[in-house]
Amino acid sequence: MRLVILASLAALAAACTQETPADPAAANTAPAGEEAPVQVASAPATEGQIDWAKAQADFTAKRPADAPVLPQSVQDKPSPVPMLLPSGIVQTASDRPTPPVVTKDGYFATYHLPRYDAIVNGSMKAYTGTGQAATGDKEAMKFTLGEAVASLAFSRYGADYLIDFECREIDGPTSCITEAEAKEFAESLFVAQTR
Repeated sequence: MRLVILASLAALAAACTQETPADPAAANTAPAGEEAPVQVASAPATEGQIDWAKAQADFTAKRPADAPVLPQSVQDKPSPVPMLLPSGIVQTASDRPTPPVVTKDGYFATYHLPRYDAIVNGSMKAYTGTGQAATGDKEAMKFTLGEAVASLAFSRYGADYLIDFECREIDGPTSCITEAEAKEFAESLFVAQTR
């Protein structure tokens, strides 16, 4: 038994000390009779060019009268993308809105509504799940429906936004929100912070 363990450790040590080929293509080739290792490529990230001038113009011209004032902690750390937040949201005292959280790539804000929780995400980086660069009409809203969840993705000012709707109660066989309602929620977003 000890001999088998020692032989296994010796084989492992020999495998770990083999030199790595200088040629990356050679690293993907396997010895005769063995399969080549599978390389997993990470999904590419694309950074948008933010149109701060347009965001600032909308911040000035389209700000609703009932727009909430951002907490000082959020004002002191501006978002790297224009912060879009919904207007006219009424919540109970127990479901007070949590302030937006600024991250290195964007921000997110959560709203607890009677039928669903809405999480608004804004990011300067868009990731594709296929390993391919994002293509097509980036301004178009893309609605995705899942079991007890729905998502709406779109771009504005050169940034990417995603609204996740997590159902609290389901009225019909599919979800707590329709595509039309999700788009109406997205249209209620206003520029709450810009540079």
